[in-house]
Amino acid sequence: MKTIPSMDAGSRLSAWAIAAACAFGPMAAHAQQAEPVRHLVRDGDTLYDLAQAYLEDPGQWPALARENGNPNPLRLKPGSTILVPDELLRKKPGGARVVHVSGGVRYTTRSGSSGALERDMRLIDGDSLRTDAGGFATLEMADGSVVRVAGDSELRLERLKYSLTKKRADTSLALDKGRVESRVPPQRPSGSRFQIDTPLMAAGVRGTEFGVSMRDGSAATSDVLEGEVELRVLRSGAAARVGAGTGGAVAANAQAATLAPLLAAPDLTGVQSLQQRPIIDLAFPALQGAASYRAFIWPAGTAEQVAGNLVTATPRVRFAGLEDGDYVVRINGVDPQGIEGRPITRSIKLKARPEPPVTIAPPDGGVVEQAEAVLRWTGADGVVGYRLQVARDEAFANPFVDESVSSETSRAVGGLASGNYYWRVGSVVRGKDGKPDAGPYGDPRRFMVRLPVGGKLGMSQQGDEVVLSWDGEAGQNYLVQVARDTGFAGLAAERRTADRKWALEALPAGEYFVRIQATDSDGYVRDFTRPQHFRVNRTVRSGDGALHSGDGQEIQLP
Repeated sequence: MKTIPSMDAGSRLSAWAIAAACAFGPMAAHAQQAEPVRHLVRDGDTLYDLAQAYLEDPGQWPALARENGNPNPLRLKPGSTILVPDELLRKKPGGARVVHVSGGVRYTTRSGSSGALERDMRLIDGDSLRTDAGGFATLEMADGSVVRVAGDSELRLERLKYSLTKKRADTSLALDKGRVESRVPPQRPSGSRFQIDTPLMAAGVRGTEFGVSMRDGSAATSDVLEGEVELRVLRSGAAARVGAGTGGAVAANAQAATLAPLLAAPDLTGVQSLQQRPIIDLAFPALQGAASYRAFIWPAGTAEQVAGNLVTATPRVRFAGLEDGDYVVRINGVDPQGIEGRPITRSIKLKARPEPPVTIAPPDGGVVEQAEAVLRWTGADGVVGYRLQVARDEAFANPFVDESVSSETSRAVGGLASGNYYWRVGSVVRGKDGKPDAGPYGDPRRFMVRLPVGGKLGMSQQGDEVVLSWDGEAGQNYLVQVARDTGFAGLAAERRTADRKWALEALPAGEYFVRIQATDSDGYVRDFTRPQHFRVNRTVRSGDGALHSGDGQEIQLP
């Protein structure tokens, strides 16, 4: 499958022009050939309408009827096909063939009937289209011109004529709302005409690639990427020629078009080409002078088959509902007048399936108070295994667990010291070729191991010296407090130390409580331990020092 690389923003040709040169070239040649037309009957079509649209002499409708079994000319069956043989045509039918449809797009015939637009339908004079916000349609005219109708648009096909003998096209479209992009073959016979009208201006060409936008009745714009467009202001009749790299805008009460250079293409160098979540999410630097952005996405190698399109006020575009595969995204800025700027494309690979499982335990940010953590996650139908990684860093630069897990949905990881840990899981399914197909890892989850501190308190007394000791881990620092009461309202002694013992001198005899607060090597400050009790006795002394019993032990009083 052919992909389209990123292009220089200064290129005269847009990304779509280059892609379409390959994608539409065969269609353009095909459109010039004399061939029968197969019209898919829609609700409201009559044989008279079809003769008017397809035949140079509408009075030939009886011959058209005979070729199709003499149907009732006023009651053609929706869904049936009317064949228009080439020998009946003195003029090639103009019409527009529907090459591609995505999202919500509806047509309305001039008789008022309507329906969902479908691929390979043929539209005729007087038909109109309406696209939803995410809808899109690509139309091919008889002369090979291609018209792309973006989301949230309303387009009427006013005139679609093509002379078979003179190879001359006469195309007139009316854009009431939204945006259309057109690519008109540059080598066209004299007298051919291609024009797009809006309520404020008309844009006519003889061979070019350009766009026309109509914004909420307040302004009409045109942007030219290749060739030249003539803009005519309907209010005054004033005309202006707009060349490649330039755009024109006509405000609601303007007497003349305002011309401006097209905005540069956005910078997509920082966009991640590999997308591993079902929603493609592309953020990029804001473009100077841009008030909004327009984006399209299509499967690589099929520029006319746009799968999604949108307009956003921020430099971030997101596309949902796409299957895994290779895509091309095209993004351009839009200036405050509504003139659309130069586009740039970027190849994107979507690999989001099979989706990773949902982690269950430990919860993100949870604490494990032992040296073993049991990692658990959800299971799913069709999954044959999982990939598990555990690391001390969120980037997983050096995971100490990196393994495949069969069908189990848990794994015990032991020998853990206190600190932060990160873990993630990915699903594995059986691919269409029978081989394992590994999906992306889920988002990293963090848990903290905090082994108990001070649980094993030791106390010894030698004379007036009391030595406290406790358990802990390497790299920890401790705040040790001694008080007469469990509320530690008044401290008898306090010390910060990196050692796991403390020798206290001259502590009066009596009952005491001790608590310890550890700070781990990663800076995590723990809660104080539960207060623990100890007793300091009084040593019996003489002039020579402490008195000892017969077995050598100091004599102490309670």
